[in-house]
Amino acid sequence: MLRRAVYRFCVPGGFVSAGLLPFTLNDHDQVKIDTKTVQSMYEEAPGDKQTGVERLQMMFTIDEFGRVSSELNSIYQAGFLGFLFGACYGGFVNSRVAYMNFLERNQATAFQSSFEAKKKLQDQVTLNFAKGAFRWGWRLALFTTSYVGIQTVVSVYRGKSSLYEYLAAGGVTGAMYKFSMGLRGMASGGLVGLALGGLAGGLSLGIMRATGTTMEEVRFWQYKWHTNREQAIRDSMKKQTDAEEEPLLTHHHNKFGTANLDLDAIEAEKRKIQLAVERETLMKKLEQEEQAEAAAAAAAAAAAAATASAAKK
Repeated sequence: MLRRAVYRFCVPGGFVSAGLLPFTLNDHDQVKIDTKTVQSMYEEAPGDKQTGVERLQMMFTIDEFGRVSSELNSIYQAGFLGFLFGACYGGFVNSRVAYMNFLERNQATAFQSSFEAKKKLQDQVTLNFAKGAFRWGWRLALFTTSYVGIQTVVSVYRGKSSLYEYLAAGGVTGAMYKFSMGLRGMASGGLVGLALGGLAGGLSLGIMRATGTTMEEVRFWQYKWHTNREQAIRDSMKKQTDAEEEPLLTHHHNKFGTANLDLDAIEAEKRKIQLAVERETLMKKLEQEEQAEAAAAAAAAAAAAATASAAKK
């Protein structure tokens, strides 16, 4: 009885484990080969059948629809988000500094009107916001693009995700970020980046392990979501195009009908018109020949009559 009560309170789904012990040992989140997710991945993705170089070539190859790979798309998104957050942070910080400096430097300045003071303040704040946004935006975008790019390239080449690519990406990115400070600065930046990269990688892998998924599955389902989204957009555009009526086509259908929209019907109509033209041309030619023969016969008869009258005389 005691063993049954402990099992009831501690196993997954029990009263205590549901709220206080979410990480009880179990195999519910283990990725197995017979799951639908893994089977679909093996069916639609080559996976380990390719070498690292071939996987990198596929990563940097655009498909027949002009779409980039999911890995390259994640690098683009990381760079864009880095630029966005860097621009917002730098712009807000610089604009606040410019606002405070303007108030301190112009306490005794005599402006012609309050409108002029507000205009100069707005100009200073806007200009410094743009400078700060650009300064922080491109730096953070370069940092995030380098980190995510190196981590993704190493992961794609190895064909799996682990802590090594996070450490390598953090170390190389940190060293590149301190390139202007010389070898010592690059070494210190690399060590700091190595530590931060390991921390970020450990958190990422821990979260994915807790949720029972892998980075390969995340990229796979990201690609599937992107493909399904584009297919839904194409289907909706097709339905919208079919539902809309063009005034020119509507007028044409009302006047000539829709039968000639078929290519076979158009060719048959063209052949019919061509035969009618050829028949009319042939009839005109025969009529002209008959008229010429009649004129010749009349001329011959007139000549014979003239000869006969001359002979009688």
